[in-house]
Amino acid sequence: MIGGGTSLMRPGEISLAHGGVLFLDELGEFPVPVLDALRQPLEDGQVRVVRARGSVTFPARMVLVAAMNPCPCGEGGAPGACRCTPAARLRYARRISAPLLDRFDLAIRVDRPSVEALVGEAAEESTMTVAGRVAANRLRARDRGVRVNAEIPGAALAELVPVASEAEALLERRLRDGSLSARGLHRVRRIARTLADIDGVGEVVDVGHVAEALLLRCRRDILLGGDR
Repeated sequence: MIGGGTSLMRPGEISLAHGGVLFLDELGEFPVPVLDALRQPLEDGQVRVVRARGSVTFPARMVLVAAMNPCPCGEGGAPGACRCTPAARLRYARRISAPLLDRFDLAIRVDRPSVEALVGEAAEESTMTVAGRVAANRLRARDRGVRVNAEIPGAALAELVPVASEAEALLERRLRDGSLSARGLHRVRRIARTLADIDGVGEVVDVGHVAEALLLRCRRDILLGGDR
């Protein structure tokens, strides 16, 4: 939807990535206002730009992938190598606000590659193998009426992502102790659905898949280089 006086407005990187992937490297180096401006587009799939002479809405439904070092000096992954003070590491992690973290589905700590991996001796899956697994899971999602499990509407989660009683109890405990938000609850259920699909189990998601989905949620201790 485009209002008057908006002929000079152009879509930014978020909208240019609509339907694809936007990768932000060195996330911790972005200005805080820029990072916080990501929150609403990630929630709504739209970017609204309002100016004195008009307004415009751009599409912004994309997959956001981000990477950052565990600390300002970049050496936090190696024991004893970090030159940052604990306070500096904490300030660095706090550049990524809790509301923004809550909009990331997955967070994975990536350690330095081993010598074997660098010289090509470590065994790993091929891209073709992983792509085949992704394609199979997307077919299951289409059978549910969505393109991918991440697009399952909140109102349809009870029907499309039924969870076992033990899994329901685990989610309730996390909600009560404050470690899981209402937004996070929906995201965890969608992740657990995908994990169950990967394992080829039935439609009911068990407690193991929910527990794994909770571990994969983005938390500040991961940003600080802590263990999952």
